[in-house]
Amino acid sequence: MFAKAVQFCVWMDNHEGAFGEFCELFYENGIDIIAMSLRGDSEVGVLRMVVDAPDRARELLSKSGLNFRQTEVLLVEVPNRAGMAAGVGHRFSQAGIDIEYAYFSAGPSDAPARMVFKVRDIDAALSKLHESSRKYN
Repeated sequence: MFAKAVQFCVWMDNHEGAFGEFCELFYENGIDIIAMSLRGDSEVGVLRMVVDAPDRARELLSKSGLNFRQTEVLLVEVPNRAGMAAGVGHRFSQAGIDIEYAYFSAGPSDAPARMVFKVRDIDAALSKLHESSRKYN
């Protein structure tokens, strides 16, 4: 499955417990984090995430006073087994899609792996990937 998704990029102070507090906030408000990436330095952490309820997440982030922005990303769900990331990468390459950055989320082998990609033109990427799917299915 290839689809558009909303990604939130959140800047937060990097202190002991900050990550747990942030995740707890989403848990307490019934918002599931589908995929997440966190990087930081000694002072600031930058968290990128896709959630199951972007409207509620936007409201929660606004109320919390955290500095954030949102952007569209490409969400890919594939079976959680070896070689699937390589297959998606080859499809992107064959379709001429340049990846700015990516992060993944995977659970048990019977659940899908979720891959988040930031690409320049999501609509063009979706069109090319859907065309590629018709060719190979």
